Amino acid sequence: QILPSASPEVVGNADGILASREYARAFCDAIRDGATLRTARGNERYSVLFNALTETGGTPTGSDGGFLVPQDINTAIRELRRNQLALADIFSSESVSTMTGYRVIDTTPTKGFTKVSEMATIPKDKQPKFAKIPFTVEDYALRVPISNDLLNDSTDSGLMAYLARWFAKEGVITENELLLSKVASVSATAAAAGKELATIKKALNVTLDPDIAANAVFIVNQSGWNVLDNLVDNNGRPLLQPDPTSATAKMLLTHPIYCVSDTMLPNISGSSTTSKILIGDFTQYACLFRRQPLEVATTNIGGDAWETNSTEARAIMRMDAQIFDSAAATAVSVIV
Repeated sequence: QILPSASPEVVGNADGILASREYARAFCDAIRDGATLRTARGNERYSVLFNALTETGGTPTGSDGGFLVPQDINTAIRELRRNQLALADIFSSESVSTMTGYRVIDTTPTKGFTKVSEMATIPKDKQPKFAKIPFTVEDYALRVPISNDLLNDSTDSGLMAYLARWFAKEGVITENELLLSKVASVSATAAAAGKELATIKKALNVTLDPDIAANAVFIVNQSGWNVLDNLVDNNGRPLLQPDPTSATAKMLLTHPIYCVSDTMLPNISGSSTTSKILIGDFTQYACLFRRQPLEVATTNIGGDAWETNSTEARAIMRMDAQIFDSAAATAVSVIV
């Protein structure tokens, strides 16, 4: 729950008084009016300044006395920059109109027609086969109570606008976690030290279907990115190359690379710590079903808000993710 700090008068210490908006206003008024200790004494507008002097126990400076300089306080919320790659842009996604349903996929043909003699009976030994991919939408939600006193006293901090952005970040994290849970079952081929590139090439050339490999991308964490970033050719040139479609992105073997944090895609601990490099066409591998995109609403009369003099902010997402083609992705584990 987001609660306000106690007022400086309640705190009853110099730091609290100096950090208050009341002190800053009174200090600016005193400077603007040319007030001194002698002329300001007894004026209610400057009482908070004298309270600060009393609390510090110090003596005024200068022949006419002076006031303590207020602390430099800026209540605007500064947001830390962190990786916010939306994996939904790499996977397939679609909106659905019901809570449950299914999609239909076929099985890939592996053999052609049967050779028959003239006037012979044409066989029916091979027929198309189909499978259902069911989905069930589930709710993902969060509720944040906010003190009404804080909302009324922090108009310059942009608290509600910040909270909307915070919910959006949480929404991206939620979708990423759901999609990454679907690639957790992808088995990884271990790459020996110094054989990382050869193992990755084999995954692209042999493990994946040629049509999948042609559209494959890499999903790596920071540790995996570091391994790839240190790969060089026989002339010592880095194998990671700039992506011509982006000013900052990189490519490996002409395939785009997407990097998420180690926190989002953790390393695997064992006899040696490894990172799982995911390779494939993830638009074919899995799909994110969205029944309701991120919805943010607030109330100051519902829930517990009325009883606690607060405003409740609530965010809800409804979605599911399912694997369509498990053969559309593979992985290589590298020692980090």
